[in-house]
Amino acid sequence: MNKNRQFAIDNSNILFRQWLSGTREIVQDTIFHSRLNKVNKNIRFKRILFEQDIHSNYFSFYKRKDFFKENPVSYIRNKNSINVLKKLKKGQYYPDIFLDLHGLNQYQARKKLGQLIAICHKEKIFCAHIMHGYGKNILKQQIPFWLSQHPDIVAFHQAPRTFGNDAAIIAIIEIHS
Repeated sequence: MNKNRQFAIDNSNILFRQWLSGTREIVQDTIFHSRLNKVNKNIRFKRILFEQDIHSNYFSFYKRKDFFKENPVSYIRNKNSINVLKKLKKGQYYPDIFLDLHGLNQYQARKKLGQLIAICHKEKIFCAHIMHGYGKNILKQQIPFWLSQHPDIVAFHQAPRTFGNDAAIIAIIEIHS
């Protein structure tokens, strides 16, 4: 090590100590937080998960009827809301929320659909875009069946070309006030 370099290090240490003279060490005081806040957060989180789980329980793997063999896929809950389906077919509704189900298995996709509907209710979103992709056509066949089982789905139709054509569905969800 160079002698000049060691002198500079010693000199800088002396300057640093002179600069800090007159300061004192910070005393750490311990703050105890109540457990009540943590319990409330856990309860709120569990309630949100419960609400999302409720929406996914409408979807059944069993008693599947072959409703949606024809292409394009469309569904309306009531004959009174035929105008909603016509607007969906024309592409007049623009989705406010998007859900991508690429790479998910059926169980995960079912959970995500439940979460999507719960979020739509919470945020008051009525139009949702669900992208299932092509793949092996498993989700493509299951998602319309699941959506038709849910009581809050007013209508859905295959997405227009700008939103993914036959690899996606646009759904209208009933919002409760």
